[in-house]
Amino acid sequence: MFETLSARLTEALRKITGRGVLRPEDVDAGLREVRLALLEADVNFKVVKEFVERVRARLAGVEIAPGLTAPQTVVKAVHDELVELLGGNSAGLRFAPTPPTVLMLVGLQGSGKTTTAVKLALQARREQHRPLVVGLDLRRPAAAEQLRIMAEREGVPFYSGAGAVEAIATSALQEAARLGADTVILDTAGRQHVDEELMGELKRLKAAVTVTEDGDARGGAALSLRVATGQTIRFAGTGERPQDLEVFQAERQASRVLGMGDVLTLIERAEQTVDKKAAVEIERRLRSGQLTFDDFLTQLRQLRSMGSLEGLLDMLPGGGKLKAQVAGADTERQARQMEAIILSMTARERARPDLIDGARKRRIAKGSGTQPADVNRLLKARDAMQKMAKQMGRSSSRQRGFAGFPRLFE
Repeated sequence: MFETLSARLTEALRKITGRGVLRPEDVDAGLREVRLALLEADVNFKVVKEFVERVRARLAGVEIAPGLTAPQTVVKAVHDELVELLGGNSAGLRFAPTPPTVLMLVGLQGSGKTTTAVKLALQARREQHRPLVVGLDLRRPAAAEQLRIMAEREGVPFYSGAGAVEAIATSALQEAARLGADTVILDTAGRQHVDEELMGELKRLKAAVTVTEDGDARGGAALSLRVATGQTIRFAGTGERPQDLEVFQAERQASRVLGMGDVLTLIERAEQTVDKKAAVEIERRLRSGQLTFDDFLTQLRQLRSMGSLEGLLDMLPGGGKLKAQVAGADTERQARQMEAIILSMTARERARPDLIDGARKRRIAKGSGTQPADVNRLLKARDAMQKMAKQMGRSSSRQRGFAGFPRLFE
């Protein structure tokens, strides 16, 4: 939903022409575009009406601040009101004063509860807690097995059983104590629609265990849901992988929606996932013109560990324009293809790319299931990266980072 809203609002605000004075007709024109953008992004019409009126009130009688234009003043008002609408929060998981913390996920079938359970487990582990996920969806075939496989893949303890869900949950708390787990995440059953049987099961479950928090895994029109339910948005899924979950921070999300980027989150994610020593060493070799394909592979894997390319572009100011250029491209498939090509090279070829002639290109292509043209593109990409880094190193060795990104580590 945020991707659609971001595209619509960015385009709407781009249409606002600027003057030194913010006239009523300029405000009306700008808010008309904002209203259409929100409606086209499936935000409830009552929410849209209230949002636009609050932005209008922010702009009533306002003087344009020094250094800002009229359009920028409108964008600032929209940004500030969007932060309020999103809840103005930056809260993540709240843990019980006395363990265990019990999180219960509820929602309709297909709303993403199982994946979210593992995502929350990894989030708890990043915060130095010990999670246990519990499969309580005994109605959907293989649901508990799906959770077990996902949890084992990430090294997260799993528990399930047979019988009444409240009895399984009680046993799960005992298992958590045995394992030393202090965070228990309950993945409950869903339905195609809410019914009395489902609600009765959830009520019995909540009565049987002391639940610290309930999580609603519904997706969709987050703005409308927040206003309608009064609930706080706590996390945002950024992709399909178990690692693709981040604490929802309203101000940062509002900046992303309006195309302003979110460099703070980008830096934090890099600090969590990138090997600092490896990055510094690769940068040194890159600037000196000695980038090997082993370095290239390390850099590629570190970039992939930070999330999808589209998600990273959202965090760069103006990244929406770059994102539009790669729209429709399977960037994950291309990354896997590059990795396969590099792994099909010999150790000597990875260290000395200049050795790769026509015959070697054909052998590498055959070994990686690609075409010689694909190998050529990768070689050219490596050469271009190295050339750009050397130029940047000559012009400013301290102001920029390798591969055209800002320096993240000082």
